[in-house]
Amino acid sequence: MPEIAVPKEIKDSVIRELYRQVGALDWEGVSSRERTAYYTRWVEDEAIGGELADYYTAEGMRVWLKDGPLKEYARALENFGSYASYATKRLSPPDEFVAELLGDEWKIKDGTIKEKPMHCLVTDREQERYVCWGRPRTFRDLLWAAVSNAVTARSKPLIVVYVTDDREVEGRQKRQHELIAQHCSLDLAYVRRRLEALPQA
Repeated sequence: MPEIAVPKEIKDSVIRELYRQVGALDWEGVSSRERTAYYTRWVEDEAIGGELADYYTAEGMRVWLKDGPLKEYARALENFGSYASYATKRLSPPDEFVAELLGDEWKIKDGTIKEKPMHCLVTDREQERYVCWGRPRTFRDLLWAAVSNAVTARSKPLIVVYVTDDREVEGRQKRQHELIAQHCSLDLAYVRRRLEALPQA
């Protein structure tokens, strides 16, 4: 489906307002059912749907919201991707959990942070390791990325599953992750990351 040409100033205004509202939620922790209700609310919101009404039907707005700015929101929180500048919050940087898990001598190699899933190479100046990270619901993607790397890597990849705020990984889910990682000879760790508000202009 061709991209509808929404004027840049309108698109910028809509995304900023959307990300302001999403930033007040723990969007990554919102269930699918709750997300559907938010899509409807945003279509009816004058600052979002009202601005897009000349360019999209209500269903078109939902698709654009879901497949555009909201699909990119997790990466924007990492200061990554084309929507990063719209985010009102930022996740604590990955070099913090790298040092926490592996020790202060391990650093992220410049230019190696990539996406889908978020990953990088770390080094202690003698060896390198592949590290990928994401929320619990992305474990399948993290597993595939780590296994794909393990085929050719000299060192064992590390999967990092993170949560924010006061959320916890459900015990049965965590145990399943651990059994899978052990079976695949992968390292697995859980960390808590901070969501920090960015100064607003």
